[in-house]
Amino acid sequence: MLVSTDWLKEHLSDSNLVILDTRPKTMFLYGHLMQSQSISVEQVIRFDQYGSNLVIEKEKIIELFNNLGIDENKTVVLIGDSMDPSSARIAWTLMYFGHEKTFLLDANASDLQKHGFELTRQTSSNEPTTFSHKINSEIRIESNFLKDNLNNFQILDAQSSQEFMGGHLPNSKLIPFTEGIDNGGKLFRDKESLETLFSQNQISKDKEIICYCMHGHRASSLFLQLKIAGFDKIKLYDGSFVEWNGKQLPLD
Repeated sequence: MLVSTDWLKEHLSDSNLVILDTRPKTMFLYGHLMQSQSISVEQVIRFDQYGSNLVIEKEKIIELFNNLGIDENKTVVLIGDSMDPSSARIAWTLMYFGHEKTFLLDANASDLQKHGFELTRQTSSNEPTTFSHKINSEIRIESNFLKDNLNNFQILDAQSSQEFMGGHLPNSKLIPFTEGIDNGGKLFRDKESLETLFSQNQISKDKEIICYCMHGHRASSLFLQLKIAGFDKIKLYDGSFVEWNGKQLPLD
């Protein structure tokens, strides 16, 4: 799921590498890697009547990824910041649409120059290609199925303790996504530390896990932290609290 800054330096000139900068457009324009293109989390979500940030329609995602030059031969590396879960939500979207060669740079975008990268304000684009999608339904869950099977899952809330105390999905356990964030300049804590975090919270690898938050963004970060820690049975509830509450489903 992660590549190092050294790996990225060695592969910057690879023709099959697509680098996506997930920061807000204004920050991207202020300075970015020459080889990178801008993508925002708003481009990979759609809003429903409740304001939920649901996964976008496949026709729109195909057009977006086509224009970014992503096909099955491309390795995609996402650049972002640890406290902004946008890169995680975009990574999950690529995975949901079947792009297996999806990675995140294990460093904060704000530290690129510290790692020896040269930045530019010039923009560039890749040659459009054909994105091959194959939806991975195993990593997403919808509210109707979840509400009928609450007892069959470990449900993890990636929000803050204050938000959790204001109401949460039944049987859910609070693990703020910030618990797995690294404070030393990388995106996440190392695998061993994440394993310890989830072990201390009695999260089992044998039972399916559902991650949610307010809009499904912070939950995407928790989803990736679990992946790094070696968990496989994980689903994102992208509708998250906004949809659940909008549908007036039960809360604790």
